[in-house]
Amino acid sequence: MTTIRPLLFLLSLQVLQAAPDWLAAPAPTSPAVNQLRTDGNACGPACLLDSFRAGSEKWRASVAKIDGKTDTAKIKKIIYTHGKRGSRLDPKKARWNGRYGVNGIDLADMANEMRRERWMGTVRQEIFFKTSRETDLALLKRVHKRLSNSLKKGLPPTIRVRRVAFRAPSGSSTKSWLSVKSHFLVLTGLPAKLPKNATSFPVTYNDPWGGKKFQGSISIPDAQSIGLSTLVAKFPSTTVGKSLVRRGEATCLSLSSAIGLF
Repeated sequence: MTTIRPLLFLLSLQVLQAAPDWLAAPAPTSPAVNQLRTDGNACGPACLLDSFRAGSEKWRASVAKIDGKTDTAKIKKIIYTHGKRGSRLDPKKARWNGRYGVNGIDLADMANEMRRERWMGTVRQEIFFKTSRETDLALLKRVHKRLSNSLKKGLPPTIRVRRVAFRAPSGSSTKSWLSVKSHFLVLTGLPAKLPKNATSFPVTYNDPWGGKKFQGSISIPDAQSIGLSTLVAKFPSTTVGKSLVRRGEATCLSLSSAIGLF
């Protein structure tokens, strides 16, 4: 059984990538980057290396110029060259640190500094929380469009997911969806178009926690995630933050933002 499941996954992944209506990363066979060989909070820098390497020719050329013969060496170079510079949110603090990692705005700034070729486009962050004028379906369409645009332009987007739990904050009896742990992933494929009344869409992605390729889906909130103001990342293989969830609590992965060519 242990040998059959990986084989079935690879076969299903090949079917998705070969589908005529499937939009895949320019270099879909690029190996996933493993952050654990560098630092437990290096998911952001690891995703930049992964995203560039799975991108179009100019993005791959830029990442090839980063010093280091191994992924670990390249991630360290990204951290000490770009991650240790002052944060846009607080210039007195470094963009990346070993305790908290990096936020999306600073990660986008790091990506833009890493560009080494001409006319590569500007990497930006977009927040994927529902606005006051959006329905769940409108948010799904917006997110799909943004992620698709970045893939079409040659850069697999880096998405930020948050493990959330339905609990009351300290000192309150009112429960709400509270963030427990966040994580960056690289989206490598999704359908080129959404069906008219779609409530979800399948995706492939690279998880730097161990450097693995997975499948999942992005959907509007369901009965188990009602009241969530974002889409739900149904990624059963990505267990980030699960150990921090209390027994009996409702939990899910919230798709909160992404950086890419939007």
